[in-house]
Amino acid sequence: MAKTSDYVQLYMTPEGPKIIESATKTKILSLLEEKDLYFDEILTKTGKSKPTLSNHLKVLEDRGLIGSKSDPYDKRKKLFYIKAKQYVELSTDIKLNINLKNYFKNCFTQLDNPVDFYALSLRSIRFFLSNNGIDIDPLLVNIGNFMGESMYEQVQSPQTKKLIENMAVFLDKFEAGHVTLISEDPLTIRIDDNFECKDMVNTGNPNCAIAKGSFESIFSIHFQSEVSVEEIKCVAKGDKYCSFVIKKLDKKINLPVKGSIEFI
Repeated sequence: MAKTSDYVQLYMTPEGPKIIESATKTKILSLLEEKDLYFDEILTKTGKSKPTLSNHLKVLEDRGLIGSKSDPYDKRKKLFYIKAKQYVELSTDIKLNINLKNYFKNCFTQLDNPVDFYALSLRSIRFFLSNNGIDIDPLLVNIGNFMGESMYEQVQSPQTKKLIENMAVFLDKFEAGHVTLISEDPLTIRIDDNFECKDMVNTGNPNCAIAKGSFESIFSIHFQSEVSVEEIKCVAKGDKYCSFVIKKLDKKINLPVKGSIEFI
């Protein structure tokens, strides 16, 4: 049985799901999600002793959560990288304290079409889970990844501008949001009336996890390079619309899903 913890994360690895209850291991994974790091860089950022950090890295590597490779210029140095993807976070700090009954009742009287109804249902599920300390945004990002792969087949174009125009037509068809290209350098996309955020209360945090995941897949395939997607504006943060910046990365992760859950 897992020990009691105020902060737990679930990651998916090629060998199956792993539940992380160690704050230090969680910190290491969070750092590696941002970029690949050398041992000394992780040591500085975590503030742990060398033996303690070595032990944590070994466990994470043995369980398939991270990998390492030798520096081409100095074989004595190891560069660590993440192999897993976060799916769910559980924490006593995740509390929105939204009155779901009133929220649902107020929104329900303003519904105009099936899209709004399903969007409200999704938001209500997320609010309920957040009120109980469960953040499923990482899971929704991954769902968006799968949606984006399929969507790309419908909107693809060798030209970035045309690709985004095709995306706009596709999403308008399903009343899922109105997409506009703001800039090509850096690539910036605006979404008005995004179904994830329509009639959203101000939570102070970005809300468009599915859109973020979809953009990750679409533009990774389009550029033939993995990308980072940052939501810089969101209705859930009090903005009038949602906006994303997409940048190319030199990093790829492939995760076949199998195996049973393991606590680490």
